[in-house]
Amino acid sequence: MQTNLRVFLEVLLVVSVSLVSAAAQQPQADLILTNAKVWTVDASRPEAEAVAVLGERIVGVGSRAEVEAWRGPKTRVLDLRGRRVVPGFNDSHLHFQGGGRLLDQVNLKDAPTTEEFVRRIAGAVAKARPGEWVLGGNWDHENWTPAELPTRDMIDAVSPTTPVFVDRYDGHMALANSAALRLAKITAQTPDPPGGTIVRDAQGRPTGALKDAAMELVGRVIPPLSHELRLQAIRRALEHAASLGVTSAQEMSAEYESVAVYAELAETGELTTRMYAAPPLETWERLEKVGLRRAFGSSYLRVGALKEYADGSLGSTTAYFFEPYDDAPNTRGLIAAGMRPITRVRGRMIQADAAGLQLCTHAIGDHGISMVLDLYTDLEKANGARDRRLRIEHAQHVAPKDFVRFRGLHVIASMQPYHAIDDGRWAEKRIGPERIKTTYAFRTFLDDGVRLAFGTDWPVAPLDPMQGLYAAVTRATLDGKNPQGWVPEQKITVAEAVEAYTMGSAYAEFQDKEKGSITPGKLADLVVLSDDIFSIAPEKIKDVKVETTMVGGRIVYERH
Repeated sequence: MQTNLRVFLEVLLVVSVSLVSAAAQQPQADLILTNAKVWTVDASRPEAEAVAVLGERIVGVGSRAEVEAWRGPKTRVLDLRGRRVVPGFNDSHLHFQGGGRLLDQVNLKDAPTTEEFVRRIAGAVAKARPGEWVLGGNWDHENWTPAELPTRDMIDAVSPTTPVFVDRYDGHMALANSAALRLAKITAQTPDPPGGTIVRDAQGRPTGALKDAAMELVGRVIPPLSHELRLQAIRRALEHAASLGVTSAQEMSAEYESVAVYAELAETGELTTRMYAAPPLETWERLEKVGLRRAFGSSYLRVGALKEYADGSLGSTTAYFFEPYDDAPNTRGLIAAGMRPITRVRGRMIQADAAGLQLCTHAIGDHGISMVLDLYTDLEKANGARDRRLRIEHAQHVAPKDFVRFRGLHVIASMQPYHAIDDGRWAEKRIGPERIKTTYAFRTFLDDGVRLAFGTDWPVAPLDPMQGLYAAVTRATLDGKNPQGWVPEQKITVAEAVEAYTMGSAYAEFQDKEKGSITPGKLADLVVLSDDIFSIAPEKIKDVKVETTMVGGRIVYERH
């Protein structure tokens, strides 16, 4: 009996020592977020109370007691006092460098009248150095009464020698003053370029408004952006993104010079937003020649996606439709220059896809979207089935017959919900009551099994994800005329909108195994919110602020 007892005690001692030793060997977290409401976007455990971070990765998610096991003497513990925590937001479609640049340029987006539009341009001209262009803008003529396009005659008196070239907020139209038109050598005799329109008055003179490909006639004479100004713009954008909880961004039509700046900032540890750059499709051979494939690079900077345009925008009446615009019956929109001829773009897409590169194609009108689906069908026939994660950027106005094609081809709808509450003020006058039923069709896409990836198209829309979540959930237009929602049957839930903005966007860039949810092993990109977006009234979501932003476990923003 005594022998058995002695053996039992010896075994117990060995087990105890082993457990103590194992506990001592368990790594200690660098950071613990506790006493929180964690929405993980992980179906295996949707909610939690605490998160442990070691290095740049999440190592523990669960109750406070469970995560406490990761605590050590050097662990930093943040008591969030019941704050809501979500994964870092991933903007699936924006123009990062351009957005940063616009933060320091003339802003015309909220100019309520033509008089204010002119006054702001005059102020920018007064500050411009000799020979400097006035750029930026983001104007929206739908804010004015009457909602007529601006002309060079409106601004020539306040800019007699300073060239002015200011974009409409959708990026598919711009206004040039006479000084800019002279430098670009645009006259009444200048023909419309393929995929573009020079707007003219009754006498055939250019009014200064240029649509889509016609904008490049001026763009090519604007002095190129210096490295220093590009660096300044991107730093401004990084600061802005961090303050809004945007921890990842996918830059469409990325310039290679900007990619070089991202690489420079990544090397110095200053790249606080993870970037996925998608340069123009026409440059695909530059990537293919060095063997780069989709999503190539580090967790902070990757390339391998390519951007193409199929058409223009609804606001500029250049989105390409099967039927004419209701308020402009002489046009169905424009096919983008890059799609002309269709045989060339088909060849490029098939070759780029064969090289393992990802395709992201802008398409807004129903015919433009259908054309892209046709092209994607062709490349799959040519190269065979595989996980290619083809994307249609915007996917705003879908023909009912094409939802099933999205699903069949596994095409991702990369959408910007804020556009719905912005365009919803006037979209029906453009395309009528029937076509708007499948406009910004978030609900239909999800019900049909199509992946959504959310973003903003910044600077076309605000970079703030809260505005996008609010738009997707309420669809309440900016003019206050649709408080119950514009085309309300297309609303989605807060949980669905958050998932589209996190896991959906991560999936769209082949990074769903690395980020997009608060899951052990994934990158510790986390956002702490001022209010619980899952319990407050939906109309209040737009007012929620970001308290803390973390990228790879490092705090890059704290609200004071």
